[in-house]
Amino acid sequence: MQHADQVQLSRVPELWFEDDNLILRAENTLFRVSKGVLAARSSVFRDMLSFPQTEGEEHIDGCPVVRLHDSVGDVTYFLRAIFDSSFFEPPPAKTDLAAITGILRLSHKYDVQYLRRRALLHLDTGYPTSLAVYEVSGSETFSSDGLDDSLLTIQCASEVGATWVLPTAFYFLCYSDMRDILNSPQWQRLSPVDQETTIVSYTKQRVVCPPVLPFLRIPFTEGCTTLDRCSAYKASYLEDVGSWNISDPLGSYKDWTPFESKICRYCLDHSEEYHRQARRKLWDELPSIYGLPPWDVLERLKAESLSMEVMSA
Repeated sequence: MQHADQVQLSRVPELWFEDDNLILRAENTLFRVSKGVLAARSSVFRDMLSFPQTEGEEHIDGCPVVRLHDSVGDVTYFLRAIFDSSFFEPPPAKTDLAAITGILRLSHKYDVQYLRRRALLHLDTGYPTSLAVYEVSGSETFSSDGLDDSLLTIQCASEVGATWVLPTAFYFLCYSDMRDILNSPQWQRLSPVDQETTIVSYTKQRVVCPPVLPFLRIPFTEGCTTLDRCSAYKASYLEDVGSWNISDPLGSYKDWTPFESKICRYCLDHSEEYHRQARRKLWDELPSIYGLPPWDVLERLKAESLSMEVMSA
């Protein structure tokens, strides 16, 4: 298809409906959709499309063209979520992070509240606000591929004001190597504020994380029934601590099975309890590491945001 500006344009087949009456253009890609459906879902589009057309406005195949200053990827995810009800279903349906962030950005920008809420609910499965949910593996509706996805999540959550997502997203990001973070293409897309938070918090996270592991050093002598054996075995594990990712203590040492036949029950129970309390303390401190409000405030912000979207849906 050739356009007046001599740029080669392409269509998205699954979002090109011949009988519909509006063409959206993102970059050099066209979408033909229903003006009425879009206006019914989005107050921003409703207002935008309510203005009378002026002479000389761009048309293709007799349809008015609205140019969007958004990435073609985000627009494709957003329109598919609106015009294909099976594409972006609520949790526990599976999806992917690119779809979540693309839909979240544009549903926030164009005021499509039910999609914004749905995207936030998906994001919450991978970036929870409670330690209990964090510890339940397999509850995520999307997979995360490391620091690039953490950077993408931070960028999007900051953009739409989903502050409660940030503590776990920054935590995941900051147990990556700083050189890898700075060399990521996503790094340049972070706001200066989020870049500064990352750099400052990177060191803070490594300072507060090691205290989660000292259960290996503590001799529970009062009730230990095999002191020499328990001390020797825990000492052997201390040699391996340097190879652990101590910047991720929330993800380390959840399986205590190797200890069961090596140390006495008293030492095992007390080691687990010490570790559990240390992890809880670290979790409680996470928001402050990244300069964010405490969890109870973030939980309230999340609840208020989601409930507002339910009322306006």
